[in-house]
Amino acid sequence: MLFKYPQLLWSLWLLLIPILIHLLQLRRFKPTPFTNVRLLQRVQAKSQKSQTLKRWLLLLTRMALFTALIIAFAQPFVANPTAFKEQEITIYLDNSFSMQARQDNNSLLENAIQELITAIPEDVSFSLFTNDSEFREVTLGEIRNSMLQLPYASNQLTLREIILKGQTFFNGREDVLKKLILISDFQKSMESDSVTVSEDTELVYVPIRSEELRNIAIDSAYIRTTSASDNELVIKISANTDFGSTPVSLYNRGDLIAKSAVTYSPSESSELVFSLPGRQFIEGVVSLSDSGLEYDNELYFTINTREKIKVLAVGDSEGVFLNRLFGDDLTEFRNIRSLDQGITSLNEQDLIILNQVPRLPPAMKESLREFIKQGGSLLLIPSVNMNISEFNLLLNSYGISFGNKNETPVEITGINYTHPLYSDVFEERVDNFDYPKVQEHYRLNGRWSGILTYANEQPFLASRDNLYVFTASLDPGNSNFTSSPLIVPTLYAMAVRSRSLSELYYLLGENNSVDISEVLEEDRILSLKKEELEFIPRQQLIGEKTRLWFDEIPTEPGIYSLENAETEKSFSFNHKRTESQLNFLNNESFHAAAKVNNSISGVFQDIESMRAVTSLWKWFVILALLFILAEVIIQKALK
Repeated sequence: MLFKYPQLLWSLWLLLIPILIHLLQLRRFKPTPFTNVRLLQRVQAKSQKSQTLKRWLLLLTRMALFTALIIAFAQPFVANPTAFKEQEITIYLDNSFSMQARQDNNSLLENAIQELITAIPEDVSFSLFTNDSEFREVTLGEIRNSMLQLPYASNQLTLREIILKGQTFFNGREDVLKKLILISDFQKSMESDSVTVSEDTELVYVPIRSEELRNIAIDSAYIRTTSASDNELVIKISANTDFGSTPVSLYNRGDLIAKSAVTYSPSESSELVFSLPGRQFIEGVVSLSDSGLEYDNELYFTINTREKIKVLAVGDSEGVFLNRLFGDDLTEFRNIRSLDQGITSLNEQDLIILNQVPRLPPAMKESLREFIKQGGSLLLIPSVNMNISEFNLLLNSYGISFGNKNETPVEITGINYTHPLYSDVFEERVDNFDYPKVQEHYRLNGRWSGILTYANEQPFLASRDNLYVFTASLDPGNSNFTSSPLIVPTLYAMAVRSRSLSELYYLLGENNSVDISEVLEEDRILSLKKEELEFIPRQQLIGEKTRLWFDEIPTEPGIYSLENAETEKSFSFNHKRTESQLNFLNNESFHAAAKVNNSISGVFQDIESMRAVTSLWKWFVILALLFILAEVIIQKALK
């Protein structure tokens, strides 16, 4: 038992006063004269014993009365051993998009906020953080309005990140009870390597989930086929349950241009195809409606008027396959005999092809290096009798070089499907096809990334940065590669990757870049604008084009128009769809030493029980009253 005012217990010394008074009264006796004392001796003895017992009983009750009153004024109580230890409470509140799931006509996030406001005592200091905001050492009154206005965040912290960040809110004192409370639906995307939690920190998981886990999401979109007349736009729809059939609408600048229905596919994501006019500038939105998450019900996309990719071929060799390959509406192809003829226009090109040029003057080496440095791509196709030392002056800058010539015929059998050049080319691996052959080829020394390889594992086509190198002449007398089906996707992919063309849409938070045909003057700056929101992306003039980077901005999805540009362009941004799967962690995936509580109010009830103090002063007041009653009874009974 503990006391709120223990200093009052010194008053117990006052109990000596009634003891002294009682002892003094025992020594005082008053003689009473009687005529015949002999007749009263027995009565006198009996009365004296009764009075002595009465005095002792009164002494004890009065001492007990004063003792009870003194203890009552000292306010005794009993408490939990941790009741008077300082507590630090840190709360993680998940505000990711999956918390938009509905339950009882509200979202999970709204329900969690309301329960927190109800459960947290007004006088308790705590820290709270979400995926994109934090509040340190605050009370409920200070952040109630901020909590009610918490927005949803596109980024989802992993469990490791949450626990590590949560522990930074605690001070380093060892005599403080630390409690880290995690409130989330705990999707599988949060799973990560376990992290060590200090022994004095109690980790509590509070999983909150919707009973109706039904969500339909517009997963992605892409252009399947492109022609001068139309484009086939493929929309992928994913769902976590059978939704039967649901309508999907397609808008262009706010106008409904198509509407269709998509049917659930149990084995894979469902697909819906829209036919769009070719070569038309489109600012589109694909939309559907469902009762699940809201953020994935719309997908923004933009089809800009495509700029032609500029390809320059240099060489006397017959380049019929190049004319045939790049002679379309999407590329601007030009063939010159020597670099001297095109030296002034190098910076305007996207891809330069040195087609079996026998010699490379040293003066051209720096011009080509600068061209690659500025973001252009260079393809080197060697001739049968080239000057190796002159070309190695250029290649040595990239850590590679031509070696000796191998005159043994060999087949081209290896395709590096993981190389970025083929990332969007092959839908599946090709195991058996008519392998191209070369009669003779050069060895390639140094560090390179293989794209196509011979049967002897030497590279036929290798890359380093934006430099592509064939190790054999493509002359029909030396190789039949120009007749192989591989020639078209290989060289065309080089041309496409030589310029960072605008995508159908970009994902927010990822590092993206795009090249546009804009030569900026010193006083002209490009910006992106959506309604009242406008920002300036990072931009750099590279040759005859400007490169824009999108990384930390923008943060809101939508279609942003390019301002201060000579041509009309727009860029679309969407949130990642990782939150749409609604797959959750089980309790076994949580930290081994953690507690699991199914309600927020239950967590704070446990906290209050740890701080609980039971006052006992009322019982001592009642006891004092009982002693007063006992004294009255003694006075009445023993006269």
